[in-house]
Amino acid sequence: MNEPRAVALLLSGGVVVTVDAERRVLANGAVAIDAGRIVAVGPSAEIERACRPAQRIDASRHIIMPGLVDAHVHITAETLTRGLALDDAGHRWMFDYALPLYAAVTPEEEYAGARLACLEMLRNGTTTFAEGGTARELGAAARAVAEAGLRGILSPWTWDLMAEPAALAFSTDEAVRRSVEALRSHHGSAGGRVRVATSCINPALCSAELLRELKTLADRHATTFTFHHASSLEPVDAYVAKHGRRPFLDFGELGILGPNVRATHMVHLDDDELRILAESGTTVAHCPQTALRLAYGAARHGRFPEMLDAGVVVGLGTDGVNSSDNQDLFKAMALAAGLFKDGRRDPSLMPAEKVVEMATIDGARALGLEAEIDSLEPGKRADLILIDRRAPELTPLIDVANALVYATDGRNVSTVIVGGEVIMREREVLTIEAEPLYAEIEAMAPKLIARAGLTPRPRWPIG
Repeated sequence: MNEPRAVALLLSGGVVVTVDAERRVLANGAVAIDAGRIVAVGPSAEIERACRPAQRIDASRHIIMPGLVDAHVHITAETLTRGLALDDAGHRWMFDYALPLYAAVTPEEEYAGARLACLEMLRNGTTTFAEGGTARELGAAARAVAEAGLRGILSPWTWDLMAEPAALAFSTDEAVRRSVEALRSHHGSAGGRVRVATSCINPALCSAELLRELKTLADRHATTFTFHHASSLEPVDAYVAKHGRRPFLDFGELGILGPNVRATHMVHLDDDELRILAESGTTVAHCPQTALRLAYGAARHGRFPEMLDAGVVVGLGTDGVNSSDNQDLFKAMALAAGLFKDGRRDPSLMPAEKVVEMATIDGARALGLEAEIDSLEPGKRADLILIDRRAPELTPLIDVANALVYATDGRNVSTVIVGGEVIMREREVLTIEAEPLYAEIEAMAPKLIARAGLTPRPRWPIG
């Protein structure tokens, strides 16, 4: 008989949600990990016989699933000022709040904000995320991600058609140089956990030359190119008034679309734009919490069910905490599942199983990482989370997809593993000291807000 294989870590006895090609769910399953990768997945009795672990985790009364992938999140200036924007800011939020904050933030503040964002995502079960293209000092964010133990795709702030605020004004050459430097210095760092994507805040705020250069850089470095588009209706209407045609049609002709391109928000598309989106293979990050908070009109105008029907890869994002107020992807899952069911009075739309895929394997596809992460199968990197079923909302566990989407939130996550390393155990984060960080953020926040020229105006002031 073959001797049992020595492995570094064995999780056994849990309900294993594989999100593999067969979408297997094992009632009493196990996952074996060695050298940072999954080496075996199957029934507990079978894997126990085949493996001899150096470390063991009893996952009975837990769900074992791939770590969540946040396809679009902002992790620096906004994280220090959560809740500053009132909930009637709407599309004014960008110019009234975001731009002053990002123009004023310091590298020290970006590092602290990124650490807080990593702590929040980690505690809520996110193991991989894509930053939304707003890093001022990308090295500060990269350092925070490396120390936290997460996987992060970071992107520098670039545009070249905006003169204000002056701190964020870049020429085409400067914007390209920032992207090249970020790729040279940080792409593939922290053992590959930190990657760099090219990005622009919005294609309408960038020259055609810059857009082509950013896409070319992404192609050359085998990474992704990302941008925000069509969140609210006003910028789309303004583009049509100026150019006489819908913006996404121009993006297609510019050659800046493709499978390694991720467009965020994408609420306001017409039929021709939807067709080009699907034909180009461009992926989408859907941020339902922001759409509801800023009144984008997603429930009435969003075409996300049609995107899925057309084969578009759609991941989920939590966006920034001044437009969504949390980085809990489970909450985003619940909203994504319910938004169109209710808006169109069609309960068949956005089924729970598809939404779990959007938060895992489809998110990985949107980031270009599906070959490496986010299904539990041999050969994949060992990024997974344990969800504690010892909770009334998860008892009894009859339909695991329904439970994950409608009953679970980040507080049910007990253990987080990235690359085979346990970075949160039984709700204790091992890579970030929370209490000193909270104190640091509390001290930093008023200074950043004042430097940005903003004043908190809560309707119920804390006196």
